Amino acid sequence: MSSLDWREIEIKYRGKPVKGRYNFSDNVVTVAAWNGTKAAQLGILPAERLAQMLLRELAAGMPE
Repeated sequence: MSSLDWREIEIKYRGKPVKGRYNFSDNVVTVAAWNGTKAAQLGILPAERLAQMLLRELAAGMPE
């Protein structure tokens, strides 16, 4: 995975913007944020939607 392949992503979580980056390679979506990374196998969801879900999971683990 090249750093050029990463795409910016932003969601709202509990009313606050949460930013990260995601990459799609070999049917795996990987999301990187300030507090870690998360990956999942691509299924029926589009890659960007899966990336949003993974970023939400990362945001849920952050301290308030």
